[in-house]
Amino acid sequence: GSTYVLITCGENNQHPIRLYDVARKSGHAIAETTLEPSASQVATFEATTATFSSEGRLLAVARSDNAVHMYDIRALTKGPLAAFRHEELDAVGSTGYGAVHACWVEGRDRRRVGIVSGGNDGCVRVWDPLIASSDKSQGKVLARTEFDVAYFSMGDMWMGEKPLVLGHCGGGLYVYDRLDADGLPIC
Repeated sequence: GSTYVLITCGENNQHPIRLYDVARKSGHAIAETTLEPSASQVATFEATTATFSSEGRLLAVARSDNAVHMYDIRALTKGPLAAFRHEELDAVGSTGYGAVHACWVEGRDRRRVGIVSGGNDGCVRVWDPLIASSDKSQGKVLARTEFDVAYFSMGDMWMGEKPLVLGHCGGGLYVYDRLDADGLPIC
């Protein structure tokens, strides 16, 4: 696509989000807003990953406060459409790195989309933007480890890739190669 996002750290822990349309070649943002403040007790937070859905209208922002916010770029200034939260920070007392990564996944029919994120609750979870954030099916655990998620990658089985590869902060690496009836990796 021709739309790019820039998220920076501003004064007083404010994080501006700016959208640019590079096809216009103007160098000026076409839309701008500020990330919602952190709801956790973390003194400072940052955006760890920002990713567009395949059609380019939705933006998922993984944050170090263990949350993922979803925006519609056509109404960016209205704030997030949804906020998804991983469980509370680990009991060991470290602040962890929060939601370290997020990516979009599509259903077999390509009409349904979801956000997959990894957080410091040790889980890789899938979120459905089409149902309420409070719904009990939100945040279905795809994989769980005994340490914070460091990074994960969702692969395309039709291209010979593994469905899920997960690395955790304890140095472990897990490769998931089977799917359940919904097409999700089996933990």
